Amino acid sequence: MGGRVINLFMWGYQDTYRIRIQLLARDVLRELGAPAEAEVLLVGARSPDSGNRNPVCVEPEDGKWPLSLFDGLLDSVESAYRNHDMQNMFFGDEPSMRDKPEWMRRDAVRTSVGQALKVSEVEHDVTSFCGEVRRIGDFYVAPVVQIPNTIFLQFPPLHSKPIKQGQFGNGYRSLIHAAMAAVLHEATEELHNPDPGRFTHRSMRSAEEIVRIAAKHFMHTPGLSIEQRYVHTDLFDTLNLVSSLMYEGTKGVGHLIFVDPNNDAVEFMVKFAEPVTFREPRWVRKVLQMATTGVGIIADSQRIYGLGQLKDSHDSSAQDAFAAAFIDHYHWELRCGDHVLLRSHYAVPKLPQEAFDKAAFIANYARLFPKSLQENGLLLWNLLLAQIRQEHGSMIVVAEDAASEARRLSKQGTSIEPTQLSEALLRSVSGIDGTILLDPSGFCHAIGIILDGEATDQCTPSRGSRYNSGVRYVQAGNHRRLAIIVSDDRTVDIIPRLRELVSRALIEQHVARLEEATLDNYHDSRSWLDEHRFYVNTEQCSRINRAIERLDALPKEVGLIYLRTRRFEVHPEMDESYLID
Repeated sequence: MGGRVINLFMWGYQDTYRIRIQLLARDVLRELGAPAEAEVLLVGARSPDSGNRNPVCVEPEDGKWPLSLFDGLLDSVESAYRNHDMQNMFFGDEPSMRDKPEWMRRDAVRTSVGQALKVSEVEHDVTSFCGEVRRIGDFYVAPVVQIPNTIFLQFPPLHSKPIKQGQFGNGYRSLIHAAMAAVLHEATEELHNPDPGRFTHRSMRSAEEIVRIAAKHFMHTPGLSIEQRYVHTDLFDTLNLVSSLMYEGTKGVGHLIFVDPNNDAVEFMVKFAEPVTFREPRWVRKVLQMATTGVGIIADSQRIYGLGQLKDSHDSSAQDAFAAAFIDHYHWELRCGDHVLLRSHYAVPKLPQEAFDKAAFIANYARLFPKSLQENGLLLWNLLLAQIRQEHGSMIVVAEDAASEARRLSKQGTSIEPTQLSEALLRSVSGIDGTILLDPSGFCHAIGIILDGEATDQCTPSRGSRYNSGVRYVQAGNHRRLAIIVSDDRTVDIIPRLRELVSRALIEQHVARLEEATLDNYHDSRSWLDEHRFYVNTEQCSRINRAIERLDALPKEVGLIYLRTRRFEVHPEMDESYLID
């Protein structure tokens, strides 16, 4: 450890513990397919039996959460403790009665910290997730994860709804909510260890494990929402198994409706005399084979009751019906109405999203082909989506020299009269080997073309011939070209690589933070800017370099790990079109 002084001291490894939880939360969001923008803080409330000079501690103490945010926290904790629902609760076993005061105090700290953070949430437009509280030394410590609300604009959660009498709850509002709960469970478990934060790389689960745990927990949501007396079942593993099974050589495609079979919105077409249990996945797969277009399987979280559908009058906002749509082999998604909540492909859970961002694709298309119209970029975007939906691999190449290339490569494919490529035509012509050659306006000049070009350092033996031929062709010559490659394993690549669009305000925010940073808190902004070097302009490069020079020159205490950063330079391809806001 370094020798820096911690004024708001709770325990010796509080900073490394917080940083490890923050990195884990960001890795989990990245694994789900969301922006990795989580921040973590720790709030410590002094124990009533402690004489510590600090009533409240915050880690980091020089971050964006001032100590004044928690003025009156101890009074709030005592009030919540005195009025806790468990005060009049009697447990039949002596150990539980002994532990009850500690349980109430932990919960009082957690709820009071959550209330105190409301002002910060509004100011910074974030949502806070407060973990379970544990006592470390003189303090009851609450780990908190905050993520920007912009993430929930991209991946909307379910609406909050009241819990009916007798229900255990409604589950999680989104896969992100379940994931942050799983991260905070790891954080709480680490607080049980001696010197939490000292050896976290050994004691905590990986992001991949946490995402799978979160998906399993989130899949309790349909049952909790539709059943009065829900019995926990492992729907995530069950649906993965059903989606993996073939029936007489065919994959399962259809949908399963989770709903109370007595719900008035259910319209049965066939009702089974004896329900089929999910404990028999092969029988479930056989029932799925009977589900055709417009007909679904009617089930709750444990049993299948027959075939049918929801009435057109059903209001999905009631959140009393969910659907598991089987899309392809080992590929399914959970929906509530038209709202997709989770996708699972080969048992890997993800948030619902397009393979590429639409705005970024159209902006990059206009940049690559400046003479094209916005409607041309939109056409190619729709063709990309149609390509992805097909069950086989294919490749589209857009080239500004498409007409001359169609003539040059006529012996290696079929040249055609220029015809605008529609989704229907794409489905027809992509059934043969070779590439579809378009001009930037979306007119097709050739089909089944075998491309040429010399190998480059972006070619790789780990990818198939379709990918490598696309890379070689796009990089050959001086003409602007774009390849959209869908491999047989459903991997999608766009050559040249699409760059995301980045917020001007976010760049400026990180530059300003680095300018004000100390050796204790420079890491976040430095890392973010290092990953986004492409987007900074001349003026920002100068400010960043001055900030780095200042940090480099500061005296370093013995044992401090300091990461040096190479100087920033303006990227020659950067222009304002890569920025939003």
